[in-house]
Amino acid sequence: MSTTKINIQQPELWTLQMSLDSKTLDYILYTDAQEDSLIMGSIELDTSAGKYLRQVENAVYDNPFLLDDYKEVRVIYNSPHFVLLPQEYDEIEAQEVFDTHFPDSDGEMAMCSLKRCGVNIAFEIPKGVLGFMQRTFFTPPVFHHLHPLCEHYKRINDGSEIARMFINMSDSHMDMVVYQNGRMVLANSFDYRTPQDAAFFALHTWDSMGMDRLNDEVQLTGDKAQRDAIAPILRKYIGYVMPAIYPAAALRLGQNAMKAPFDLIMLALCES
Repeated sequence: MSTTKINIQQPELWTLQMSLDSKTLDYILYTDAQEDSLIMGSIELDTSAGKYLRQVENAVYDNPFLLDDYKEVRVIYNSPHFVLLPQEYDEIEAQEVFDTHFPDSDGEMAMCSLKRCGVNIAFEIPKGVLGFMQRTFFTPPVFHHLHPLCEHYKRINDGSEIARMFINMSDSHMDMVVYQNGRMVLANSFDYRTPQDAAFFALHTWDSMGMDRLNDEVQLTGDKAQRDAIAPILRKYIGYVMPAIYPAAALRLGQNAMKAPFDLIMLALCES
């Protein structure tokens, strides 16, 4: 288990955000009280420790700086099992829909609200992890990893007549959000092996949503190598394929913000 020593002065002025997936706990720390304050890092989970809950517990307890008394704590969980629901659904209704979609789930359901987009996301989280986070960090909000992407680009697309597809690329995973007439109409995630696979998912979604290949847009974020690999393929079929503009507000957190996990930076902007 990796151990990081960080000494935060006046943690009550700082915000801690963590992003969990099957292998790592990524984090950022920042405060408005200090210029260029952004601190970021990644803690590798010890998969030999047994169940996922124990891996997360060890990662937190072995890095005591995570347990300081911060102004705010927010958590993202990267779950492949999720469903978008109307905001009117309560937790019981959401659980019924979730169970229908994922009858073999061996985790728990969590739910977060995308207030700008007008939907909720119900998603699977390993048993015990939600309770551990709520006890340890005094009931922090827990978000699905699509939440920051959806909410950030909803704000950008408010009032737009152009349909846009935003794709966030990593080395083997892509998140995709589509807006039409300023309204979010699709959010999904895909694993892929090759740039051709990723392009196929994007083009299939494009056609399924009835988007205009001459006038609508694809904007790419995330890993540069993967963006550079998929963009030429998409440009054979779609007129406007471009990098998404990195938000200037993110650089106010720190000059190295572009090196931080995209979901954590976007969450900071969405929740500020």
